[in-house]
Amino acid sequence: MALLVLTAGALPQAQAQSYFGSPVEGTLCHAGETVLFACPSGQKQVAVCAAPAEGSPYGVLRYRFGSSSHTELEFPIGPKPARKYASGNNLGDGGRGTLVYLRLNDGDTSYTVYAESINPTYQRTDASERSGVVVERHGKLLATRKCDAEARTYSGMLLDPKFLGNAVPLDQKVPPGFPTYKPKQGSGSTF
Repeated sequence: MALLVLTAGALPQAQAQSYFGSPVEGTLCHAGETVLFACPSGQKQVAVCAAPAEGSPYGVLRYRFGSSSHTELEFPIGPKPARKYASGNNLGDGGRGTLVYLRLNDGDTSYTVYAESINPTYQRTDASERSGVVVERHGKLLATRKCDAEARTYSGMLLDPKFLGNAVPLDQKVPPGFPTYKPKQGSGSTF
């Protein structure tokens, strides 16, 4: 399914973003931004980029979707504190699965980027990972877009202790498609 288009624009040619303090290239994040989540998905890319504001390295977040030559969707437009439109969590499934997700709300539509790791026996042979974005409107599933399994997904910055529960509130609503994950009532992250 196609994602909604809110704004369009060309990306700068030279990109130098950071991921755990090291420069990276090839995401939709711009120079000076931190890559919180990024992955290729077919001919498109998905990214959540952070810029410092209000005393936090994650004060402003930007969700971007498109290609390296054309951003099809970007929000929010203008400076808006991340706490007003974003929330996330890091959950275990009671077994050997972990899910980290970040939900960004744009009006009645939410875009939830996620990364899941499953390791049933703690052996490399049966470990698996999946990541992508879930789009909901009015709480109903609109679209799911998976990241390319063979490509790298940048998602580790979502686990920064300064992020979930600090820069953005903890989110108790597990995204659709992850029935085994349940947040503890009255608390946030299970880790």
